[in-house]
Amino acid sequence: MNQATPLDPSVYFNVQEIPCRQKHALIFERWAALPVGAHFILVNDHDPVPLYYQFAAQFPGAFEWTYLVAGPEEFHVKITRLAASPTQPPVAPPPMTCGSHARRTALGELDLRGLEPPEPMVRILNALEQLGPGGRILAITERRPVLLYPELQVRGARFESEQLGDGSWATSIVRG
Repeated sequence: MNQATPLDPSVYFNVQEIPCRQKHALIFERWAALPVGAHFILVNDHDPVPLYYQFAAQFPGAFEWTYLVAGPEEFHVKITRLAASPTQPPVAPPPMTCGSHARRTALGELDLRGLEPPEPMVRILNALEQLGPGGRILAITERRPVLLYPELQVRGARFESEQLGDGSWATSIVRG
């Protein structure tokens, strides 16, 4: 960001240089320390929409999510605490590798059966975020992931779903 003055760290939380496996935990720590009515501004190098879905699942009605800068190279999201919420941070999805190697390879198969919505979608979008162009994911879910399809289209991913013999759904996703 090209500004004459540095961003105030008491308001701005720049996570661009933080390793992927640590980002969400640190963001949720910042959230847990936030009093009702206060906010911080998350600065990231990509759209943190999977994080939004985690907030929506864990803190419904307790936060406001406002884009101040919406890319393409930097995103600033104002996250405001509207109400008290559990003090225990949410359980983060299993860690995924991050960085140049992870962007060149597929993350493989995600067996998401047994998870309640929106957790399967959160995990699929987190995995998709880690893929480079042409990377593939096979997601196995209990339900047909119809709410996932528009999110995949927005991100330029190709996908195909088929119902398996046990009633679950296999969705093959290729990042565009």
